[in-house]
Amino acid sequence: MTILRIAIILFSLFITTTVVGQENTEVKTIKIKKESLFVKAAFDDTEFKVIAFDRYGNPHENAIKSFAVFYKEGKNTYQAPVVGNTFPKKTIEFLTKKKKEATKICLTQLKAQDKDGHIEDLPDLCDIVIFPDCKKVNKSR
Repeated sequence: MTILRIAIILFSLFITTTVVGQENTEVKTIKIKKESLFVKAAFDDTEFKVIAFDRYGNPHENAIKSFAVFYKEGKNTYQAPVVGNTFPKKTIEFLTKKKKEATKICLTQLKAQDKDGHIEDLPDLCDIVIFPDCKKVNKSR
């Protein structure tokens, strides 16, 4: 019977130490913030494309999936949504051929897609100036 008492005492000590060993503190959570791959976008005025740049400064030409072109003409403001990274031909012709003066545009709602398919928002690009095409002038003497 003494062996049984010793076993019961050891068992109760074991249970007591495991119960006391657990802390009654508040459970903390760890917050993880996913870093964006793309940091900014730039406008290529020779090909009328928008290019995304990653945090290391590397360009990604086909990363931009959509954006909106915002511009003013007189007192009217216009906004044209664009899918892809290239301006539509109608927009290019309007801004370069049909106008006689330079137009200041702003690119908003820039969306870029990384290689895993995640969509990221990029900051707006404003104060881009589009100049009309120059025409040859005949000089008269």
